[in-house]
Amino acid sequence: MFTLPDPDALLDALTQEEFDRNDGKMPYWATLWPSALALAEVVLADPRGLAGRRVLDLGCGLGLVGMAALARGAHVTFLDWEADAVALAVGSAWAAGFGAVEGVVADWRSPPPMRVFDLVLGADVLYEARNGPAVAKFLAGHVAPTGEAWVADPGRLHAERFPEDLAAAGLVSVERRALPPTQEARTLTLWRSARRGA
Repeated sequence: MFTLPDPDALLDALTQEEFDRNDGKMPYWATLWPSALALAEVVLADPRGLAGRRVLDLGCGLGLVGMAALARGAHVTFLDWEADAVALAVGSAWAAGFGAVEGVVADWRSPPPMRVFDLVLGADVLYEARNGPAVAKFLAGHVAPTGEAWVADPGRLHAERFPEDLAAAGLVSVERRALPPTQEARTLTLWRSARRGA
């Protein structure tokens, strides 16, 4: 997997004007977050595997979670609002010999028309209070009728409301599981959700 030698350089180069113009977008995609590492481990350890399943890496960043899904046999779509993130994730997948890959540059708050997915994976996508409802709404429109969404979060305070956001979007929280802590994240939580009645 490709990584950037100095992710902080992207932050250092960001001007206030660029920040304001881009709806507060920060180049956090260039960091490998503990939630991504934890969710990738969950994907790799899942006994069911993902052979032939359509998987979306939501807010893919460097693409580690999607790479784990590819390693388990999935067809993966990398989605991020940063074009550089999508290009890097797709490039990493191709360089690793995976061909079942797509990239989509989009904001999950107003996504383009897309097919539904058997599994949507999101690592640390609840980093702002406004993200919970937007992520839940996205999941409601993009998880297949028998599919699931797995969201990993490093214990952010407003993530506690995520089950309510899911319910408001017509989804149910199937499981809330504590993941092994790391030095960087003492609290890591996996939220599994699905459509009602699935």
